Amino acid sequence: MKFFIQVLLYLHIAGGMLALVIGPAAMVATKGGEKHRLWGRIYFYSMTVVAITAVIISLYRPIPFLLMVAVFSYYVIVSGYRSLYLKKLHKGQKPGRIDWLIAGVSILFSLGLIIWAMLVLNDPTSRMTSFGYIALAFGGFGLFSTGSNLRQFFNPPKDKYHWMFSHMGGMLGGYIATLSAFSAVNFDFLPTLIRWLWPSILGIPLIIIWQRSYRKKFSAKSTGNAGGLKASSAG
Repeated sequence: MKFFIQVLLYLHIAGGMLALVIGPAAMVATKGGEKHRLWGRIYFYSMTVVAITAVIISLYRPIPFLLMVAVFSYYVIVSGYRSLYLKKLHKGQKPGRIDWLIAGVSILFSLGLIIWAMLVLNDPTSRMTSFGYIALAFGGFGLFSTGSNLRQFFNPPKDKYHWMFSHMGGMLGGYIATLSAFSAVNFDFLPTLIRWLWPSILGIPLIIIWQRSYRKKFSAKSTGNAGGLKASSAG
């Protein structure tokens, strides 16, 4: 069994390193292009390997914190990937059972992170206070992210590009999670809180800025098309 877990650990590391390298390639490739789709698929499947191995290892040792973080992190990736199959929510498309299932699992494990954090933070003898704050941050973000997706399920978005913003947020959020794990393992010269949270502190605002830039581009494009239609009608 130990040999099997060791093999899983190597797979986990290999998948994480591949995701760290391939992620930026998918980001800079032309959106919707062949290279973007190829790098994106490799990134998604490498993250799938990371998540599955993390879950098995965390159950074997056991490490509840690792289990909950692994599930939470993978939900971000899966929701971003599934958004490609939910492009017509604004036209009345209904989410599939798999979408409700992964959202439910995410809520369960996000709440688990928060409950675990509260237990740790309220234990004066605990030596895991820093991890308590980390779990609280990840659990809170997990609930917020899942809630945002569920709102689109119950109240269909009006923006026809909703899927792209969800896709960007999910895939980039997953990259932040991968970078956080890499930092936690290798940047031991930093305090525990900083080691785990600096990718989120820097990355989340960058995601918001990037999404806003695309919203402006799409808005300008729509305005330009509307102007062209008006001019054509007047002619």
